Amino acid sequence: MRIPSPLRTLPRSPETVLLTVLAVVAVITATSLLIFQYRPDSGGDAAKNDVLSAATEGTVALLSYSPDSLDQDFAAAKSKMTGDFLNYYTQFTEKVIAPAAKDKSVKTEATIVRSAVAELHDDSAVALLFINQSTTSAEKPEPALAASSVRVTLSKVEDSWLISSFDPV
Repeated sequence: MRIPSPLRTLPRSPETVLLTVLAVVAVITATSLLIFQYRPDSGGDAAKNDVLSAATEGTVALLSYSPDSLDQDFAAAKSKMTGDFLNYYTQFTEKVIAPAAKDKSVKTEATIVRSAVAELHDDSAVALLFINQSTTSAEKPEPALAASSVRVTLSKVEDSWLISSFDPV
């Protein structure tokens, strides 16, 4: 007794062949995009380390400040930013953060728990960071702890990676 081959039993209509070919092309296209567009492979380990260093140092500077050293803290953070995000941060710290930090003696300290490069290109990169932040104030001297995660987009300006976008995820 001869057992039929599974390939012999499949219908071979033009529609089936076309759908099979389209499915294979879609898988190859998706795989190629994943490998070439989204995989952080541009520049090697040194570039990844530079991006992670800029993202972590910039994020810590952005989220850490003390009422005793606001001007220095904000200046340090601004030196790690660029573009519209720098403009937004400048306005936000002047109008919202500085008055609250001074009036209520708010102090924050951020630490990076984990970080990874999600995208890396010649002049832009995206890093994902997991953050722990401790906040104290005159009203609440006991530290309030918060955990968060952010998507940090960086742009290469001259030879430095600077934060150009900062989005909670």
